[in-house]
Amino acid sequence: MTSRIFAAFLTLTFAMLVGALLPLGLAMSVQYNNDYRESTLGVAHTLAAAAEEKLADGENSDDLQRTLDQLREVDAGGRDLQVAAVDDDGHVADGSEPELYEPERVAPGLAGRSHVSRDGDRLIAVVPVNGHDERVAGAVVLSRPLEPLDERIERLWTGLAVTTLVAVALAAVLAVALARWVSRPLHRLETAAESLGGGALGTRAEPPRRPAEIRRLTQRFNVMATRLQTLIHDNRTMLADVSHQLRTPLAALRLRLELLADEPDPAEFDAALDEVNRLSRLVDGLLMMARAEDTTPVPGPVDVPGLLNDRADAWRPVAAERDVGLEVDAPAELAALAGPGHLDQVVDNLVDNALSATPAGGLIRLTARRVGDRVQIAIADSGPGMSDQAKQTAFRRFRGDRTSGTGLGLAIVHRLVTTDEGDVRLSDTPGGGLTVTVTLPYTD
Repeated sequence: MTSRIFAAFLTLTFAMLVGALLPLGLAMSVQYNNDYRESTLGVAHTLAAAAEEKLADGENSDDLQRTLDQLREVDAGGRDLQVAAVDDDGHVADGSEPELYEPERVAPGLAGRSHVSRDGDRLIAVVPVNGHDERVAGAVVLSRPLEPLDERIERLWTGLAVTTLVAVALAAVLAVALARWVSRPLHRLETAAESLGGGALGTRAEPPRRPAEIRRLTQRFNVMATRLQTLIHDNRTMLADVSHQLRTPLAALRLRLELLADEPDPAEFDAALDEVNRLSRLVDGLLMMARAEDTTPVPGPVDVPGLLNDRADAWRPVAAERDVGLEVDAPAELAALAGPGHLDQVVDNLVDNALSATPAGGLIRLTARRVGDRVQIAIADSGPGMSDQAKQTAFRRFRGDRTSGTGLGLAIVHRLVTTDEGDVRLSDTPGGGLTVTVTLPYTD
């Protein structure tokens, strides 16, 4: 990842620099060439003005030479300035370099036009010399070295190249710093993941302040690690609890089968069947618990009054056999958010618990009401109730359940309710008994 960030950052920086500096360098090079051409024409016109007296008036004058000497002092590359003044008959009348005269080269100046051309490493400028009556009296040919121009352009490109190199170097430093800044928390996260994978379930990664994406990723990793630790711990606890719970009925069943082998006895046979039924109920409860823990459906609206009445009708025959009353008190319209089938299982488990705990002549009441943005469903019995210590461990597997002895009913209820973002609590029923209150989100 570090190398990718480094390469991407440098490539982007280099592309931006080339895209900005290359057109700038080309534009400035063209401008330098134009400026040098214009200045060369300016020098040539200055020399032409100095040669006018000699070419137009035919007088002996050293103005051209004097002006040339002055220009050589102030002009870049002035020591290499070469000039020749040609009269209108094509004869070299003055100048330091008569060999500059070539009929084709001088022709534009004698025709009254200025002309600039390149000859190797020198720039040749030809300008006309006008007489007093605006007649062309001759021409001046100026040869100026291109070395100053080339040096200036070379300095330009050198400066741009140095700027590019410095910028790329700074970009490289920033890219390394950026890559390390981004990868450092990822390396810590990787180390934490390796540690977690190695079995250190308590390993957590420290969320960085920046960047925000890595911080969120680290937080989610920590949530995952916590859930994984809880899941593994619960599975280990589940395995230990199941082993403990199965040991007792299996030992009793083995003992009774040994007695039956020695001396057949109908009472021992019935007791053995009871132990088998107990094991069957325990296995069924474990299966229900596993399904509840593996459930993550999308909650939907559930008609609470309709569900309570429906489940009460289903349990009334059982309640009648035990001489237990079963009542429902719920408003006509009340909906809660719950997973498909969750609330049915919750009510069935709680009613089953209540029937097991309520003596003959007792009463079980199923009530529902809305409290703010929540729906409260209560199942209250008139049984012996539950001690405060038992209530604290009632929702743990094989703890505090008063059903058939499996100890899983309330654990299943707790799991299903919390999956639907609800909660469940135990309290004493006024007058005696236990009330289980389930709270779920309300929906219209």
